[in-house]
Amino acid sequence: MTMGTTTTVRADESSSKPLFVTLPNKEKEEYVSTNIKSSGLEGKERKHFQFLISLCAALGGMQAGITLGWSSPILPYLTSKESFLPELSDDQISWISSLLALGAIVGAVPAGKIADRLGRKWAIILTAVPFTASWLTLALTGNVASIYAARFIGGIGAGAACVLVPVYVGEIAQASIRGALGAFFPLLFSSGIVFAYAVGAYCSYVVFNVACCAILLPFVLGASFMPESPMWLIQRGRKIQAARVLTILRGPHYDIAKEITVLQDDADRMVNANGGFKDLVGTKAGRRAVITCMGLMAFQQLCGVDAVLFYTVNIFQAADSTIDPFVAAIIVGITEVLITLFVAVVIDRFGRKPLLMISGVMMTACLGVLGYYFKLKDGGSDVSAFGWLPLTSLALFNVVFSIGYGSVPFAVISEIFPPETKGVASSMSIVVHWSLVFIVTKLFPTMEDKMGQAATFWTFSFFTITSVAFAYFVVPETKGKTLQEIQRKLERRH
Repeated sequence: MTMGTTTTVRADESSSKPLFVTLPNKEKEEYVSTNIKSSGLEGKERKHFQFLISLCAALGGMQAGITLGWSSPILPYLTSKESFLPELSDDQISWISSLLALGAIVGAVPAGKIADRLGRKWAIILTAVPFTASWLTLALTGNVASIYAARFIGGIGAGAACVLVPVYVGEIAQASIRGALGAFFPLLFSSGIVFAYAVGAYCSYVVFNVACCAILLPFVLGASFMPESPMWLIQRGRKIQAARVLTILRGPHYDIAKEITVLQDDADRMVNANGGFKDLVGTKAGRRAVITCMGLMAFQQLCGVDAVLFYTVNIFQAADSTIDPFVAAIIVGITEVLITLFVAVVIDRFGRKPLLMISGVMMTACLGVLGYYFKLKDGGSDVSAFGWLPLTSLALFNVVFSIGYGSVPFAVISEIFPPETKGVASSMSIVVHWSLVFIVTKLFPTMEDKMGQAATFWTFSFFTITSVAFAYFVVPETKGKTLQEIQRKLERRH
């Protein structure tokens, strides 16, 4: 719709109404509501299309996962005698791993504003550009500088995807299944890591990078068929188009009039808000939401999960495991995918807080046992009879990480902020996330060298047990609540 004294809207082609009608501005709302009800758009909702659309968007998360998991199978090759590179120093190895995170910070910062200007759909599609540039650079060049550049550029796409996909999914989802739809992103993210582990272990360097680039095709094709976010359309005054999108997402027998009214109220409130940092922290609900998301992002990384993902093969090699390191890495990745799929089913049944607390307690146990294994090994004890323990500990660690801190933070980010600050808040959260990815992955080799592997894993376990208290005392339960109910809950005292 346009601003002015009259508005021209297209009527439902299947009805007997004129093709176009011209209405005074004061009758806009009345027309939309009447047109919706007379078209039969009320009754029971349809949810399967929301799952399909969320899956298409989450393919961007799969690219981010492939980019993240790339270094685990490739670093052993780059440091071997067969490598096309001269011998790499420990510092160069750590930069190859950690430059991804710096690129992700650069990609995350403007992602929210770009999505506000271009729309959620096209912003997600644009992430294919840095991903493509990264894979082609890796496949066609052969020196350390080009690998640095490619990892940084790939990180830009990964950081932007981590902001855009959860926001988009949160805006198209109904409250009753928002948690399940939000779990698609970490599910596809984990699937991307498994893809990198499996293909990178058994394909040549060039073939591996070409295969990673080829996976972009289904992402771009799927994303091109996604509808635009109804919230974004309402903000742009395109209410009839938003109604059509909601009809696609909810089904032809769902009463979308009430949802249109709620979205319009949000859009009207956003007219007086800049959506910047001042609006974000200017209310009690905003401040509590920021603390919650910053804490979740921090504990998600301080458990050391990405250090484990980046150096999975190296960890198994250092542990002298009786299982092939590449096979063990693939097993670890597959268990994470399966459990993330399980979380997608149960997250709207059990709630966010219980899953976070279970995850924190179990991660502490896994890291403590792994640290004790390395203490015995480094102390000269014979651990050959326990060669299965590193795989068991890391596989279980990934399982319990996926149950809570691997999936829940992204779901919470998508639902805890009001529309006017969701863009900047998501960008801030992802910047914290990737900043800690950089710090942890850059320092992990140094920590192992200076502190020893046992102390390193015990340090991570300290943060995981602390995360349990954070989840219990700070994180609000958002299961089954609408975005408006969540904001009212954040405004109240405990």
